Amino acid sequence: MTIDAIYFDGEYARDRAVTITVDGHDIIFTGDGVPETRWSIAGLHPVDPPSSGQPFRITHSSKPGARLVIRDEDFIRTLIDNHRHLRGGYSWTHLRQVAAWTLGGIIGLAALGYVLVSFLPQKVAYILPDGWRNRVGEQVVKGLVENARRCDSAAGNAAKSAMIAALAEGNPDLPPVSMEIYDMALVNAFAAPGGKIIFTRGILEKADKPEEIAGILAHEIGHVAYRHPEVQLVRLTGLQVLISVMSGSNGGDITSNIAALAALLQYSREAEREADDYALSAMQKASIDPMGLRTFFEKIRKEEGSTSKSGQSSTLGKIGNVFSTHPGTEERIKRIVPMPAGQVPVQVLSPEQWQALKAICAS
Repeated sequence: MTIDAIYFDGEYARDRAVTITVDGHDIIFTGDGVPETRWSIAGLHPVDPPSSGQPFRITHSSKPGARLVIRDEDFIRTLIDNHRHLRGGYSWTHLRQVAAWTLGGIIGLAALGYVLVSFLPQKVAYILPDGWRNRVGEQVVKGLVENARRCDSAAGNAAKSAMIAALAEGNPDLPPVSMEIYDMALVNAFAAPGGKIIFTRGILEKADKPEEIAGILAHEIGHVAYRHPEVQLVRLTGLQVLISVMSGSNGGDITSNIAALAALLQYSREAEREADDYALSAMQKASIDPMGLRTFFEKIRKEEGSTSKSGQSSTLGKIGNVFSTHPGTEERIKRIVPMPAGQVPVQVLSPEQWQALKAICAS
Protein backbone atom coordinates (compact mmCIF):
# COMPACT_ATOMS: atom_id res chain seq x y z
CA MET A 1 0.00 0.00 0.00
CA THR A 2 1.41 3.35 -1.06
CA ILE A 3 0.02 6.65 0.21
CA ASP A 4 0.90 10.33 -0.12
CA ALA A 5 2.16 12.40 2.83
CA ILE A 6 4.06 15.59 3.70
CA TYR A 7 7.58 15.55 5.16
CA PHE A 8 9.35 18.21 7.26
CA ASP A 9 13.04 17.50 7.91
CA GLY A 10 13.22 19.68 11.06
CA GLU A 11 16.07 21.72 9.64
CA TYR A 12 14.39 23.99 7.09
CA ALA A 13 10.91 25.54 7.09
CA ARG A 14 9.84 23.70 3.97
CA ASP A 15 7.37 20.88 3.40
CA ARG A 16 8.00 18.18 0.81
CA ALA A 17 5.52 15.79 -0.78
CA VAL A 18 6.53 12.15 -0.29
CA THR A 19 5.06 8.68 -0.80
CA ILE A 20 5.04 6.13 2.02
CA THR A 21 5.06 2.35 1.88
CA VAL A 22 5.24 -0.23 4.68
CA ASP A 23 7.95 -2.86 4.47
CA GLY A 24 7.67 -5.35 7.31
CA HIS A 25 8.59 -3.51 10.51
CA ASP A 26 9.63 -0.33 8.70
CA ILE A 27 8.04 2.49 6.75
CA ILE A 28 9.86 3.80 3.69
CA PHE A 29 9.28 7.24 2.23
CA THR A 30 10.77 9.20 -0.64
CA GLY A 31 9.96 12.21 -2.77
CA ASP A 32 11.36 15.10 -4.77
CA GLY A 33 14.47 16.24 -2.89
CA VAL A 34 13.95 13.54 -0.23
CA PRO A 35 16.19 10.48 -0.56
CA GLU A 36 14.67 7.10 0.24
CA THR A 37 14.43 6.97 4.02
CA ARG A 38 13.63 3.97 6.20
CA TRP A 39 12.15 4.48 9.68
CA SER A 40 11.50 1.57 12.01
CA ILE A 41 7.88 1.56 13.13
CA ALA A 42 9.03 0.79 16.69
CA GLY A 43 10.87 4.13 16.71
CA LEU A 44 7.86 6.18 15.57
CA HIS A 45 6.17 8.58 18.01
CA PRO A 46 2.98 10.65 17.52
CA VAL A 47 3.55 14.42 17.69
CA ASP A 48 -0.11 14.76 18.74
CA PRO A 49 -2.57 12.04 19.79
CA PRO A 50 -4.44 10.69 16.74
CA SER A 51 -7.85 12.32 16.19
CA SER A 52 -10.54 11.34 13.70
CA GLY A 53 -10.66 13.65 10.70
CA GLN A 54 -7.34 15.28 11.58
CA PRO A 55 -3.92 14.71 9.97
CA PHE A 56 -1.68 12.34 11.90
CA ARG A 57 1.77 13.80 12.62
CA ILE A 58 4.54 11.39 13.54
CA THR A 59 8.26 11.73 14.23
CA HIS A 60 11.05 9.24 14.78
CA SER A 61 13.50 8.70 17.61
CA SER A 62 16.38 8.89 15.15
CA LYS A 63 15.39 12.42 14.08
CA PRO A 64 13.03 14.06 16.62
CA GLY A 65 12.91 17.38 14.75
CA ALA A 66 11.53 15.77 11.59
CA ARG A 67 7.92 14.78 11.07
CA LEU A 68 5.57 13.13 8.61
CA VAL A 69 2.03 14.45 8.15
CA ILE A 70 -0.35 11.69 7.04
CA ARG A 71 -3.97 12.29 5.98
CA ASP A 72 -4.99 8.85 4.65
CA GLU A 73 -7.42 7.70 7.37
CA ASP A 74 -7.35 4.03 6.34
CA PHE A 75 -3.57 3.98 6.53
CA ILE A 76 -3.62 5.81 9.88
CA ARG A 77 -6.20 3.42 11.34
CA THR A 78 -4.29 0.32 10.20
CA LEU A 79 -0.99 1.68 11.48
CA ILE A 80 -2.41 2.52 14.92
CA ASP A 81 -4.36 -0.74 15.23
CA ASN A 82 -1.20 -2.75 14.54
CA HIS A 83 1.10 -0.64 16.69
CA ARG A 84 -0.49 0.44 19.97
CA HIS A 85 2.38 2.76 20.97
CA LEU A 86 1.21 5.20 18.26
CA ARG A 87 -2.02 5.92 20.15
CA GLY A 88 -0.23 8.61 22.16
CA GLY A 89 1.59 9.06 25.45
CA TYR A 90 5.11 7.95 26.14
CA SER A 91 6.43 4.95 24.27
CA TRP A 92 8.70 2.48 25.98
CA THR A 93 11.57 4.06 24.05
CA HIS A 94 10.85 7.47 25.56
CA LEU A 95 10.42 5.99 29.02
CA ARG A 96 13.75 4.23 28.74
CA GLN A 97 15.39 7.49 27.68
CA VAL A 98 13.95 9.41 30.63
CA ALA A 99 14.88 6.60 33.01
CA ALA A 100 18.43 6.59 31.68
CA TRP A 101 18.76 10.36 32.16
CA THR A 102 17.31 10.14 35.68
CA LEU A 103 19.69 7.38 36.63
CA GLY A 104 22.57 9.40 35.20
CA GLY A 105 21.62 12.37 37.39
CA ILE A 106 21.23 10.23 40.52
CA ILE A 107 24.64 8.59 40.22
CA GLY A 108 26.25 11.93 39.40
CA LEU A 109 27.27 11.38 35.78
CA ALA A 110 27.95 15.07 35.30
CA ALA A 111 29.93 14.40 32.15
CA LEU A 112 26.95 12.72 30.51
CA GLY A 113 24.73 15.61 31.55
CA TYR A 114 27.16 18.08 30.04
CA VAL A 115 27.19 16.21 26.73
CA LEU A 116 23.39 16.05 26.56
CA VAL A 117 22.91 19.72 27.41
CA SER A 118 25.72 20.96 25.20
CA PHE A 119 25.25 18.83 22.13
CA LEU A 120 21.72 17.44 22.15
CA PRO A 121 19.50 20.33 23.35
CA GLN A 122 17.20 20.26 20.34
CA LYS A 123 16.46 16.56 20.73
CA VAL A 124 15.73 17.05 24.42
CA ALA A 125 13.49 20.06 23.67
CA TYR A 126 11.23 17.97 21.43
CA ILE A 127 10.39 15.44 24.17
CA LEU A 128 9.52 17.95 26.89
CA PRO A 129 5.92 17.43 28.11
CA ASP A 130 3.49 20.13 26.96
CA GLY A 131 2.30 20.73 30.52
CA TRP A 132 5.84 21.57 31.61
CA ARG A 133 6.46 23.78 28.56
CA ASN A 134 3.26 25.76 29.24
CA ARG A 135 4.00 26.16 32.95
CA VAL A 136 7.56 27.37 32.42
CA GLY A 137 6.43 29.57 29.51
CA GLU A 138 4.01 31.36 31.82
CA GLN A 139 6.81 31.89 34.36
CA VAL A 140 9.13 33.26 31.68
CA VAL A 141 6.51 35.72 30.42
CA LYS A 142 5.74 36.86 33.95
CA GLY A 143 9.43 37.45 34.64
CA LEU A 144 9.92 39.44 31.44
CA VAL A 145 6.85 41.70 31.48
CA GLU A 146 6.89 42.11 35.28
CA ASN A 147 3.91 44.29 36.28
CA ALA A 148 2.89 45.41 32.78
CA ARG A 149 -0.83 45.18 32.00
CA ARG A 150 -1.99 42.60 29.46
CA CYS A 151 -4.02 44.42 26.83
CA ASP A 152 -7.46 43.02 26.17
CA SER A 153 -10.52 44.01 24.13
CA ALA A 154 -13.10 42.01 22.20
CA ALA A 155 -12.31 43.70 18.88
CA GLY A 156 -8.56 43.54 19.45
CA ASN A 157 -8.68 39.86 20.37
CA ALA A 158 -10.73 39.14 17.25
CA ALA A 159 -8.09 40.94 15.16
CA LYS A 160 -5.33 38.81 16.72
CA SER A 161 -7.25 35.66 15.85
CA ALA A 162 -7.82 36.91 12.30
CA MET A 163 -4.09 37.54 11.83
CA ILE A 164 -3.17 34.05 13.05
CA ALA A 165 -5.88 32.61 10.77
CA ALA A 166 -4.45 34.53 7.79
CA LEU A 167 -1.04 32.96 8.41
CA ALA A 168 -2.62 29.52 8.80
CA GLU A 169 -3.95 29.72 5.22
CA GLY A 170 -1.68 27.48 3.19
CA ASN A 171 0.18 26.44 6.35
CA PRO A 172 -1.79 23.49 7.80
CA ASP A 173 1.14 22.49 9.99
CA LEU A 174 1.30 25.82 11.82
CA PRO A 175 2.10 25.03 15.49
CA PRO A 176 -0.42 26.03 18.18
CA VAL A 177 0.40 29.53 19.43
CA SER A 178 -1.10 32.26 21.57
CA MET A 179 -0.50 35.95 20.87
CA GLU A 180 -0.62 38.38 23.79
CA ILE A 181 0.05 42.12 23.87
CA TYR A 182 1.34 44.01 26.92
CA ASP A 183 1.09 47.71 27.67
CA MET A 184 4.80 48.53 27.36
CA ALA A 185 6.40 51.33 25.33
CA LEU A 186 9.39 49.17 24.44
CA VAL A 187 9.51 48.01 20.82
CA ASN A 188 9.81 44.25 21.10
CA ALA A 189 8.32 40.82 20.49
CA PHE A 190 9.44 37.38 21.62
CA ALA A 191 8.42 33.74 21.82
CA ALA A 192 8.43 31.92 25.16
CA PRO A 193 8.26 28.16 25.79
CA GLY A 194 4.88 26.56 25.17
CA GLY A 195 4.05 28.58 22.02
CA LYS A 196 3.46 31.87 23.85
CA ILE A 197 4.19 34.89 21.64
CA ILE A 198 4.37 38.30 23.28
CA PHE A 199 4.12 41.73 21.59
CA THR A 200 4.48 45.11 23.25
CA ARG A 201 2.29 48.15 22.69
CA GLY A 202 5.39 49.91 21.39
CA ILE A 203 5.82 47.53 18.47
CA LEU A 204 2.17 47.99 17.46
CA GLU A 205 2.56 51.75 17.57
CA LYS A 206 5.68 51.55 15.41
CA ALA A 207 3.93 49.51 12.69
CA ASP A 208 2.07 51.28 9.88
CA LYS A 209 0.26 48.30 8.38
CA PRO A 210 -0.79 44.79 9.44
CA GLU A 211 1.69 43.05 7.11
CA GLU A 212 4.51 44.35 9.30
CA ILE A 213 3.10 42.73 12.44
CA ALA A 214 2.12 39.58 10.50
CA GLY A 215 5.74 39.20 9.39
CA ILE A 216 7.06 39.55 12.94
CA LEU A 217 4.41 37.12 14.15
CA ALA A 218 5.46 34.61 11.45
CA HIS A 219 9.08 34.96 12.57
CA GLU A 220 8.19 34.27 16.21
CA ILE A 221 6.04 31.31 15.12
CA GLY A 222 9.19 30.02 13.43
CA HIS A 223 10.94 30.08 16.81
CA VAL A 224 7.98 28.14 18.25
CA ALA A 225 8.01 25.60 15.41
CA TYR A 226 11.70 24.88 15.97
CA ARG A 227 11.29 25.07 19.76
CA HIS A 228 14.13 27.56 20.04
CA PRO A 229 12.97 28.85 23.46
CA GLU A 230 12.94 25.32 24.83
CA VAL A 231 16.37 24.59 23.30
CA GLN A 232 17.79 27.68 25.01
CA LEU A 233 16.12 26.72 28.27
CA VAL A 234 17.73 23.28 28.17
CA ARG A 235 21.12 24.87 27.59
CA LEU A 236 20.65 27.32 30.46
CA THR A 237 19.18 25.08 33.11
CA GLY A 238 21.33 22.00 32.68
CA LEU A 239 20.28 18.40 32.83
CA GLN A 240 19.73 18.17 36.59
CA VAL A 241 17.22 21.05 36.65
CA LEU A 242 15.53 19.63 33.56
CA ILE A 243 15.01 16.28 35.29
CA SER A 244 13.69 17.96 38.45
CA VAL A 245 11.04 19.99 36.63
CA MET A 246 9.97 16.99 34.56
CA SER A 247 9.42 15.12 37.83
CA GLY A 248 7.00 17.78 39.07
CA SER A 249 9.04 20.53 40.73
CA ASN A 250 9.21 24.12 39.51
CA GLY A 251 11.30 25.42 36.62
CA GLY A 252 14.23 26.40 38.83
CA ASP A 253 15.85 29.80 39.27
CA ILE A 254 16.03 30.30 35.50
CA THR A 255 12.57 31.93 35.44
CA SER A 256 13.39 34.47 38.14
CA ASN A 257 16.95 35.36 37.13
CA ILE A 258 17.10 38.51 34.99
CA ALA A 259 20.37 37.62 33.29
CA ALA A 260 19.10 34.12 32.47
CA LEU A 261 15.81 35.46 31.12
CA ALA A 262 17.68 37.83 28.84
CA ALA A 263 19.96 35.01 27.69
CA LEU A 264 16.90 32.88 26.95
CA LEU A 265 16.06 35.17 24.01
CA GLN A 266 19.60 35.43 22.67
CA TYR A 267 19.32 33.05 19.75
CA SER A 268 22.19 32.02 17.51
CA ARG A 269 22.54 33.30 13.96
CA GLU A 270 21.48 29.84 12.74
CA ALA A 271 18.31 29.92 14.86
CA GLU A 272 17.41 33.39 13.58
CA ARG A 273 17.96 32.24 10.01
CA GLU A 274 15.69 29.26 10.62
CA ALA A 275 12.95 31.53 12.01
CA ASP A 276 13.38 33.93 9.07
CA ASP A 277 13.15 31.08 6.57
CA TYR A 278 10.03 29.82 8.31
CA ALA A 279 8.44 33.29 8.25
CA LEU A 280 9.18 33.92 4.58
CA SER A 281 7.93 30.46 3.58
CA ALA A 282 4.76 30.81 5.68
CA MET A 283 4.00 34.28 4.29
CA GLN A 284 4.50 33.14 0.72
CA LYS A 285 2.18 30.15 1.22
CA ALA A 286 -0.41 32.42 2.83
CA SER A 287 0.02 35.07 0.06
CA ILE A 288 1.01 37.75 2.60
CA ASP A 289 3.28 40.46 1.22
CA PRO A 290 6.70 40.06 2.94
CA MET A 291 7.83 43.58 2.00
CA GLY A 292 5.90 44.94 4.98
CA LEU A 293 8.28 43.03 7.22
CA ARG A 294 11.29 44.38 5.34
CA THR A 295 9.98 47.95 5.61
CA PHE A 296 9.47 47.53 9.35
CA PHE A 297 12.94 46.08 9.90
CA GLU A 298 14.54 48.91 7.92
CA LYS A 299 12.61 51.42 10.00
CA ILE A 300 13.74 49.84 13.27
CA ARG A 301 17.34 49.56 12.09
CA LYS A 302 17.49 53.32 11.51
CA GLU A 303 16.31 53.92 15.06
CA GLU A 304 18.64 51.45 16.79
CA GLY A 305 20.31 53.00 19.79
CA SER A 306 17.43 55.35 20.57
CA THR A 307 15.82 55.14 24.00
CA SER A 308 12.21 54.48 24.85
CA LYS A 309 9.92 57.51 24.83
CA SER A 310 8.58 56.69 28.25
CA GLY A 311 11.86 55.59 29.79
CA GLN A 312 10.03 52.50 31.01
CA SER A 313 12.36 50.09 32.81
CA SER A 314 11.71 46.36 32.90
CA THR A 315 13.35 43.00 32.54
CA LEU A 316 12.17 42.96 28.93
CA GLY A 317 14.06 46.20 28.39
CA LYS A 318 17.31 44.46 29.30
CA ILE A 319 17.13 42.31 26.17
CA GLY A 320 16.96 45.33 23.87
CA ASN A 321 14.60 46.01 20.99
CA VAL A 322 13.32 43.61 18.38
CA PHE A 323 16.55 43.88 16.42
CA SER A 324 19.30 44.18 19.02
CA THR A 325 18.90 40.50 19.95
CA HIS A 326 18.97 39.42 16.30
CA PRO A 327 22.40 39.17 14.65
CA GLY A 328 23.04 39.75 10.94
CA THR A 329 20.56 42.61 10.52
CA GLU A 330 21.73 43.71 7.07
CA GLU A 331 21.89 40.16 5.75
CA ARG A 332 18.42 39.36 7.05
CA ILE A 333 16.86 42.45 5.46
CA LYS A 334 18.36 41.65 2.06
CA ARG A 335 16.87 38.15 2.14
CA ILE A 336 13.32 39.53 2.24
CA VAL A 337 12.28 39.86 -1.41
CA PRO A 338 8.94 40.67 -3.12
CA MET A 339 6.32 38.02 -3.79
CA PRO A 340 6.67 36.03 -7.03
CA ALA A 341 5.27 37.73 -10.11
CA GLY A 342 1.58 36.99 -10.54
CA GLN A 343 0.90 36.15 -6.89
CA VAL A 344 -1.73 38.49 -5.50
CA PRO A 345 -1.26 39.46 -1.82
CA VAL A 346 -4.19 38.95 0.54
CA GLN A 347 -5.57 41.52 2.95
CA VAL A 348 -4.28 40.38 6.33
CA LEU A 349 -6.75 42.52 8.30
CA SER A 350 -9.51 44.89 7.33
CA PRO A 351 -8.93 48.58 8.17
CA GLU A 352 -11.34 48.20 11.09
CA GLN A 353 -9.53 45.12 12.42
CA TRP A 354 -6.16 46.84 12.10
CA GLN A 355 -7.34 49.85 14.07
CA ALA A 356 -8.82 47.56 16.72
CA LEU A 357 -5.48 45.77 17.08
CA LYS A 358 -3.56 49.04 17.27
CA ALA A 359 -5.94 50.31 19.95
CA ILE A 360 -6.11 47.12 22.03
CA CYS A 361 -4.16 48.70 24.89
CA ALA A 362 -6.35 51.82 24.94
CA SER A 363 -9.30 50.10 26.63
